[in-house]
Amino acid sequence: MGIISRLLLLLYILAVMAALVVGAGVCLHFIPARVWQNELQWLINQQETLAVLAVMLLASFCLLSVALSSGKKSDILSGDVELQKGQDGEVKVTIPAIVGVVERAALLVAGVREVKANVYKVSGEVPLKVKMNIMLGQGYAAPVVSSKVNAAVNAALMAALQVSGVPVEVKVTEVTHAVVERERRVV
Repeated sequence: MGIISRLLLLLYILAVMAALVVGAGVCLHFIPARVWQNELQWLINQQETLAVLAVMLLASFCLLSVALSSGKKSDILSGDVELQKGQDGEVKVTIPAIVGVVERAALLVAGVREVKANVYKVSGEVPLKVKMNIMLGQGYAAPVVSSKVNAAVNAALMAALQVSGVPVEVKVTEVTHAVVERERRVV
């Protein structure tokens, strides 16, 4: 549920709670009949009442659509990836295994602090597509690290799965200001 839907839900609930308190006051005779009837007559005669009712109806439809939506991403691959099919049988690899290979390979590149990878199924010779979000260390160039990550991921996928030429999309989501690890000098 997005922030706009949450705000809409908050306002909707406050309006319903106010109506319930007034309704309870009328039912328990805390508000005299002549007072609430007079106020109701005045409210019915206002043009803004129709606008408020229309807004409440739209808010109801919006909240109903959010409640009935599944919120699942259908693009992300789940299950197994079939790598080979032949006389010896099928070779399948699970998605968490592929993600683990990809993330470990990217973390070995200098300048990469954190990695979050997603694997997608594509049609064609290469059955995979990889999208990665990385946290870059301060002092490292994003284009250089991105090309090194791409090379490292493809090398790891070739070694582990015998799949080459996997498209890898690298996005730098954050540059950390942590101290950059330096190579040790031997004296």
